[in-house]
Amino acid sequence: MQVNRVSIQIKIGQIFLLIVASMLAIQAVAKPQQAPSPEVKKNRKQAYLRYMEVQRLKSLRTTKPLELISAYKEIIQLDPTAADPHADLGEVYFFNLNDFDAAEREGQEAIKLDRDCLNGQKLLARLYAINVRFDNNRRTAQIDRAIRAYEEVARLDPVSAEAWAFQSDLAQMKGDQAKQVKALEKLSSIPAPSPMDAYFYRQVMGTELAPDQTFFQLSQLYLNQGKNVQAIDAAKKAFELDPDSTVNARSLMNILRLSSSSEEELSTYARLIKRTGSPLLQVGYGASLLRVGRYAEAITKLREYLKADPKNADAIYYLAAAQRRSGQRNEAAETLKQAITTVDFSARQRLSIEVGETYEELGRTADAVAYYEGVLNDLANKPKLDAKSSEVFIDLVGKLTRAYNRQGEKKKAQALIGRAKQVLGADSLAADLLMIESLREEGQYREALEAVRTTRATNNKALKLNEALILIELKNYGESLTLLQGMLTDNAADNADILTIISNIQVQTGQLKEAEVTIRKALAANPGDSDLAVQLGSILDRSGQKEEAEKVLRGILQREPDNAAALNNLGYFLAERGAHYQEALPFIEKAVSIEPMNGSFLDSLGWVQYKLGKLQEARGQLEKAVTMTRRNPAVFEHLGDVLRDLGRLQEARRNWESALELSVEAGVVARLKTKIKNTQ
Repeated sequence: MQVNRVSIQIKIGQIFLLIVASMLAIQAVAKPQQAPSPEVKKNRKQAYLRYMEVQRLKSLRTTKPLELISAYKEIIQLDPTAADPHADLGEVYFFNLNDFDAAEREGQEAIKLDRDCLNGQKLLARLYAINVRFDNNRRTAQIDRAIRAYEEVARLDPVSAEAWAFQSDLAQMKGDQAKQVKALEKLSSIPAPSPMDAYFYRQVMGTELAPDQTFFQLSQLYLNQGKNVQAIDAAKKAFELDPDSTVNARSLMNILRLSSSSEEELSTYARLIKRTGSPLLQVGYGASLLRVGRYAEAITKLREYLKADPKNADAIYYLAAAQRRSGQRNEAAETLKQAITTVDFSARQRLSIEVGETYEELGRTADAVAYYEGVLNDLANKPKLDAKSSEVFIDLVGKLTRAYNRQGEKKKAQALIGRAKQVLGADSLAADLLMIESLREEGQYREALEAVRTTRATNNKALKLNEALILIELKNYGESLTLLQGMLTDNAADNADILTIISNIQVQTGQLKEAEVTIRKALAANPGDSDLAVQLGSILDRSGQKEEAEKVLRGILQREPDNAAALNNLGYFLAERGAHYQEALPFIEKAVSIEPMNGSFLDSLGWVQYKLGKLQEARGQLEKAVTMTRRNPAVFEHLGDVLRDLGRLQEARRNWESALELSVEAGVVARLKTKIKNTQ
């Protein structure tokens, strides 16, 4: 018979010395009702003696498979009730002759005679595992059989690493996460796999049966289930078992962000670094200090690390980020520029983009454009972009388009979108999205809507979301809501972005209770999503639940002290209360320090400065905010208020009129009309 499966050639001595280190006596499944006859007893004794002799022969390299087959058949003839000879015969067919059908037949006979025949169950499990792994025609049908067989192996041998490892892999193939977790938890309790288990697993799955990988997989599964404490614990164990693994270290760094507090995260870093000296964790420690707002410490730690490893691009990136967020942007630009010549090409591109962003934050748009264009030209001149390079290219086109528009160079922005289509391909969805985003930013909503609907033949989610947002900007709330509701799926965790937009529509149409219900539904499915929590805080504040809104935002900041949106919103909410301007100012200043080009944050800062009587400072921040977010009615209204108090009534009225054109809420519209009327 022709067998279209991967051949597993293993010499007899390499396998059976391991498998039969302790051979059980041959037993029959069923006890006879009457005592066996003298002849049967004699045959069983001969079978047993012959069996032990064959076990010795198996260990000899000179013994041929056909000799073993003949010997096992002789034993089976002497004692037809014995299970193990069938299992061992099946192994010879399996490992030495690749006769999988004969092997399966003998394995089935073994467990028919004795369900507790471990070798028989393991033989069948291995056969089915190989079918699943290598035979696409039989894969689906064999998964359940393989699972059941390995469950039997685990029942008979609870410390079989092979049994639990394959149960995990097979459960993953079926999408049964609960069973996969259970199998991995069992596997993680086994100190070390037997050499044969490890060998067979490696031959079939192409990877090592390594304890650190077990904990790594568990950490990812716990993470998916929202079990953050267990995920952190598993990730730490994976790292401790193999601290030289970049995968384990990066996984731990990502998961440690879910620690119950920043103090716990930082103390874990300090403890593991002291124990292992991991360079990667040292960089992660610096990044963690940055994220919790301890910029000076981050700068010190990262500078110390760079003395030993001056070309580490991650350390350079985080050092510059800490400098930027602490207000040392000129120093950050120098840090990045000096490093660009020392790092490899891919890191050079990344750091060049960071220089561009730093110059933008400094208001040096022309210098920023020069760096962006340099990286963009490098990418555009490549014969073909891989997935990662395409992502960088798309991000750069977006940055450059916005920079060109701020400089008033609309023709350059349009030409850049055309160039992106050439590089990415005429049918590129990414290029279409860039064009649509550019039209939206310029307020050309009808043109953007037409572009979306022309492109939407792919029924792509990103295009649908763009259409919904454009419809909102055109005040077609009902049509947008219908589109969004049609996009909701049964998987609640995947609906967060859709529910966020729906809640925004409900806010804009005055349905604050409904908006709260909607965003809480999204949060229930994504409890760790800070963006959703920020949105909830905004809705609570608008609905008059001031204390609850403040509690939500302070909760975010306890977990993420560097969350710019939470900092800004908390500061703005405090300022809106009327007598908390001095308390509000540090929160907003920190938000602006983190994201100095965020128009909403600049608006908050300008508004608080205005309330504190700092009119010129407020005017400067608000005028900058207008250039960064040209479609926000609140910014225009606030700038109008400042200009009015400065005695510049005509300019104030023009800004209020711009705000009125963009506003939809009845109360805001009425207020703006009154202000305009009073300046006529």
